[in-house]
Amino acid sequence: MRKTNLMKASVIPGYGDADSFELIQLPVPDVKAGEVLIRVAYAGINPADWKYREGLLAQHVNIQFPGVLGNDVSGVVVEVGEGVTRFTPGDKVFAFTNISKGGLGAYAEYTAVDEDRIALVPEEVSLKSAAVIPTAALTSWQNLLRKDRGNLQAGQKVLINGGSGGLGSYAVQFAKWAGAEVAATCGSSNQDYVQSLGADLVIDYRKQNISGELAKWALEGVDIILDTVGTKSLPDALSMIKKGGRLVSIPTMDADMDDDVAGDIAEAASLGISKIFDFCTLETCGKDFSLIISLLAEGKITDPMIETFSIDEVCDAHKKQEEGHVQGKLVLEIAGETIT
Repeated sequence: MRKTNLMKASVIPGYGDADSFELIQLPVPDVKAGEVLIRVAYAGINPADWKYREGLLAQHVNIQFPGVLGNDVSGVVVEVGEGVTRFTPGDKVFAFTNISKGGLGAYAEYTAVDEDRIALVPEEVSLKSAAVIPTAALTSWQNLLRKDRGNLQAGQKVLINGGSGGLGSYAVQFAKWAGAEVAATCGSSNQDYVQSLGADLVIDYRKQNISGELAKWALEGVDIILDTVGTKSLPDALSMIKKGGRLVSIPTMDADMDDDVAGDIAEAASLGISKIFDFCTLETCGKDFSLIISLLAEGKITDPMIETFSIDEVCDAHKKQEEGHVQGKLVLEIAGETIT
């Protein structure tokens, strides 16, 4: 059971820059039917977080001010709402928070989350490792493997554009686990890291011509491109994909990078290529989380690089995430591994 009715939270009083965060006391959220109250161990940080903070996603997500950000959370169950059957107090869990539907995020001591967005953390996996899974791993998993998106098959060749970030770090590993041959782009300083994840071909986008290097590796073109960076970073993407292949692009919510989505889809179709432009599906995402974390527990994938910040350092963490080119993932430590 909870031990207090108040909690420490890092909040934004309104839309603003990274220095706008304030550390305040808020009421511990009530637990509604179908929800689970989680005492937070770690909160994962994603590019979406700074876009929430600046109001760039206001048309998609309704932040209630003072706003508690954070899609990704791990921790321990302290209460369950009416109708919850899969979790009990004391369970170690991780989840995609209810921020996407107007609820609290993870930058606080407690958060309440829908049961179907949660999965158990096995003993073999740390709470820190679990906290960085939800957004990046779920997006990679669904967009590579779902039949209506990448539908990646063993033996296919795939290019991961942006192999060193959080999403890319998981995507390279999921593609190798699925039996694909994997090429990935990254900067010079990240080449060894991306190769360590299992990439068969690593292309330095700053020094090498991506399409030229890819053509040597996949003479007929690749089966799939998973673009985690933005359409304009691969202006000749369609020329790299074989007929019948797929270009799966993750929305950046930046019009300058996402470009003309409808036009891109039509152009791809004229070439016999499917262009999919999607993020991730949250309904019953807990099932996908259980599969993903089992791969981690069994050693079939490994953690991305993880850099840890305290809740007092959230401003610094956001500034680093907003600058881009983060290797792996950033995480806020709230209660940490010793949570009870």
